[in-house]
Amino acid sequence: MSQNRKRRPAGSQSVRKPLGKTMLLPHTATFVREQSLHWHLALAAFRAGKGNGDLLAELVETLYLAWYLQEAGFGAAERELYLDAERILDAAARSASKNIWLIEAADCLPITGILDLHEQQLQRAPVYAVGEAQQRVLHFGKSDKRSPW
Repeated sequence: MSQNRKRRPAGSQSVRKPLGKTMLLPHTATFVREQSLHWHLALAAFRAGKGNGDLLAELVETLYLAWYLQEAGFGAAERELYLDAERILDAAARSASKNIWLIEAADCLPITGILDLHEQQLQRAPVYAVGEAQQRVLHFGKSDKRSPW
């Protein structure tokens, strides 16, 4: 028997295809800029009282993606920044039930900090790591947990 033969995984071990170059590199600078602009425009819409449920969901998703990418070793922010941003976005969600889609300018700083961190994460993290973080956000969204931290 040849020693160069690949072994098949035993039992419950899964086979992972080798990752291609595009999955091992970070997202393109153009993609990162477009995403960042999108998030900051969503926040600007809330500052102007023109937010909506879709924009709120995108800001919350960005918050959780940043957390999971930080857990994976990409970027770092204090846990308090995440808690502050979550508190502000929760308040925006509660106000939305009264048809008020506003985040006060004074409350934007923690969210801007998370958005800036996430932009830096996308500039550095390989595409596969971002995809894994997105899967974790989806899994979290289906759980009964209050927040991922």
